[in-house]
Amino acid sequence: MLRFFAALLLCLIIPSSIGFAPPSQLLLLRSTSTKLHNIYDDWSTDLLSTASSPYTYDDLILPFCDEEAVEQCLEELMDSEYGKTMFGRHDMAANVGITGTLELISLEGPEATLALIGKFWHRRETVLGKAAMYLNARIPEITSITVASAEDLNDFEEVTDEFTGEILYVDDKRSPDFNGDRETMEYQGLDPDVRGPFPPSVFGSGVKIIPT
Repeated sequence: MLRFFAALLLCLIIPSSIGFAPPSQLLLLRSTSTKLHNIYDDWSTDLLSTASSPYTYDDLILPFCDEEAVEQCLEELMDSEYGKTMFGRHDMAANVGITGTLELISLEGPEATLALIGKFWHRRETVLGKAAMYLNARIPEITSITVASAEDLNDFEEVTDEFTGEILYVDDKRSPDFNGDRETMEYQGLDPDVRGPFPPSVFGSGVKIIPT
């Protein structure tokens, strides 16, 4: 009984400025805290139809084909667990010299033009391919995903003398092969882009990355 009156007294003397969040805010906090997945990761690992994903295939298709929708999809790709191995916005990638990012240049009807900016460890055509597959899955109305210039997909660039046209040197547009794994896999006849720059152990035993 004494505990009851003590609790009642405490409630009466608490200032009105110190209170609890209304039920609607509590519901919002609870619902957002459970969405720990990224829809790109769930799509690429085929989790959308399972109880392991907070998303479903109904969530995959966006209702609009506009610039905002395309930019949203690019953000989802770049912010995904897989994106941590490909884009320089993440510390792990940036620390090994990866600076690459994706930007939407234009959207004209069903044709999207992207820009690949910075240095990627992956081949640039691989980066564009990942973006194209995901954009087509999320926005089926988009039928063409390209870059503004074919040179944007070249991993190497020939620098020539402006007067003679002689090739002075070849610029490697890729990020550094920081641990030698890329060269080793190429020597072994393997595609480095399948594994990416980091061994699976970097992500811990609880993370499984199977990029689509």
